[in-house]
Amino acid sequence: MSWRIGVDIGGAFTDLFAVNPETGETEWTKVESTPPEFENGVIEGVKQLEDKGIAMKNADQIIHGQTVVINTIITRSGSKVGFITSKGYDIIDMQRGNRRDIFNFKYKMPEQFVDRQMTEWVDERIDEDGSIHKSLDEEEVEKATKSLIDKGAEAISIGFINSYQNPENERKAKKLVETVCKDNGINNPLVTISSDTTQEWREYERFNTAILNSYVQPTFVKYINKLEKALEDEGFEGTFYLTLASGGMATAKYAKDFPINTVEGGPISGIMGATTVGELIDEKDIIVIDGGSTTSKAGLAENLTPKTKTEYWIEQDKYNPGYPAKVPVVDIQEVGNGGTSIIWSDEAGNLQVGPDAAGARPGPACYDMGGNKPTLTDAYVVSGYLNPEYLLGGDLKIDKNLAVDSLKDVAEEVGLNVKDTAYGTIRVANNKSARLIRLISIRKGFDPRDFTLIAHGGSGPMMAPFIAKDLNIPEVIVPSVPSGVFNPWGMVGLDIRHELVKTRDILMGEDKGSIEDVNRTFETLEDEIKGAFEMEEIDPEKAVLNRRLDMKYEGQAHTLKIKCPTEELDVDDIKSLKTVFHDAHDREYGFKLEDSDIKIVNFHSIGLIPIEPPSIEEYESESTLEDSFIGERKVYNGDKEEMTPVYQKEKFPIDVEVEGPCIIEGKTATIIVPKDFKVRHDLYGNLRMVH
Repeated sequence: MSWRIGVDIGGAFTDLFAVNPETGETEWTKVESTPPEFENGVIEGVKQLEDKGIAMKNADQIIHGQTVVINTIITRSGSKVGFITSKGYDIIDMQRGNRRDIFNFKYKMPEQFVDRQMTEWVDERIDEDGSIHKSLDEEEVEKATKSLIDKGAEAISIGFINSYQNPENERKAKKLVETVCKDNGINNPLVTISSDTTQEWREYERFNTAILNSYVQPTFVKYINKLEKALEDEGFEGTFYLTLASGGMATAKYAKDFPINTVEGGPISGIMGATTVGELIDEKDIIVIDGGSTTSKAGLAENLTPKTKTEYWIEQDKYNPGYPAKVPVVDIQEVGNGGTSIIWSDEAGNLQVGPDAAGARPGPACYDMGGNKPTLTDAYVVSGYLNPEYLLGGDLKIDKNLAVDSLKDVAEEVGLNVKDTAYGTIRVANNKSARLIRLISIRKGFDPRDFTLIAHGGSGPMMAPFIAKDLNIPEVIVPSVPSGVFNPWGMVGLDIRHELVKTRDILMGEDKGSIEDVNRTFETLEDEIKGAFEMEEIDPEKAVLNRRLDMKYEGQAHTLKIKCPTEELDVDDIKSLKTVFHDAHDREYGFKLEDSDIKIVNFHSIGLIPIEPPSIEEYESESTLEDSFIGERKVYNGDKEEMTPVYQKEKFPIDVEVEGPCIIEGKTATIIVPKDFKVRHDLYGNLRMVH
């Protein structure tokens, strides 16, 4: 049997989902995350799957979404990076040379991930047209490398001006650096060149991407090597994949070379999984919210196509421009607002939730693992929304009294009783998540009333109906896949993916020479993509190719991404692409300039090895509403406590509509159905709420 297993590490739990494509069998498990030795939690989950009859020797693929990359950056726990760049340039120190908000008096220029003393300059120059103005001074490269090694560099980045047009000098420098490292006893040197991470323009962003790759690489490689060894010891002989920020996956070998491409790969798997659910139930326009342990993440897919971008800014907020990573990434937003987020009061005596979190250990106070700080989970327990005795179908015992005790100090600080504090906390958390949805919808020109909200994660189904009511989203769907393991379920259906973006700022001409130039550029990119598949021992002829063009009117700064035919283009295709761009510009900005010249800025090629997503079968159940009824419990609604019916999700009947308020308890998540909502199970076991 050939099992595919998805593994997702969260702040409190490590989730595993296994599917056998041949038989349709599935299994899943949740275990505590084990920071900083995250691999221990993964192996514990693997052993639990083995106890359920899934031997690792029968696993064909393991697909892993991890938080090592983003956590290494956020916690500043990465390697000491050495940087070699073009003589006379200080781009990393100057950054963009401006302030994103000139009236923001709290603005502070970010501290970079490479110290100035760890930067070396070498004489070379590539002109903007890609021609070599000055060849690389090899002796300077050797001296620079030796200097960086002596200063303790654990990884080295190389970024030369205009190398996105011609990477020859960077590639020569990389070979020289590797040779010097080996001569100095470094057998497996970690060297990143900026033209390998991206072939787009904008030097600061490109160089910083290479530096971030080097910064996380030693930690990431060590983690993956330990995990691969542990999986081999358990008998795994299949292929180990890492999820990519672009919504696909790549082999561990590729990911170890370019770990920055895996940033935020875990939550993005939930977006991709939600598109599978949307296609099944014919919901084309969806918003997805993943309520996790420490954060909530959200993304949007119009016509089941997630919004993507090729520039991601880490730690960006209203006071901080953040750090750019020019990698293909599905556009998601997140906020520090999850089940283990800590409740506190600010200087004005207002309730606040997050971003600090109790995590896996010590966890919420009600877990009785030594935690005494109140969390959002404790607030839900005190209010009665969560079972006061156990979670995870009984696997996790909890103590409501500990939750009550943890809230007393905050309640006194804000001048409320414990129940009002708990309910107020829930309202604050829901408002934060509603703002998150506004960021990905209203702020970007989408009306949330035109979308369906798909909620998953441990806390997503609890907050989703309140968000829907606030934003007038007509329907909420909680998928039949257990909410707490939805991300790893999404992973087992990801395509193997490689993509390249190359900047070529050219006019979009209709003459033969211009069209041949466009075709040659795409062919060159696609040859590189096929080469990447070959390096992973994957037949490149099986790849499905997609193309995009970043286009703009001449004189504009910003571009629109337009889908491009995959066959060789002719003059009719160029004319059609121009028409599509005019129409897209009109939709985006409210006008179009049909007499203006159009420029191509970036060529974007995507290669996919399609993987069949796990099927969702029709829900087979003859249960009645009485069979699923567990009982009633008191729930505080901000005004009074009222007895509220509680049902078991796994026994909830098909197409029986129930009016709220009620609570539906699943094995991995609790679904709240407020007053004025109606809920039913559809034919595939999805809970559908309308109001």
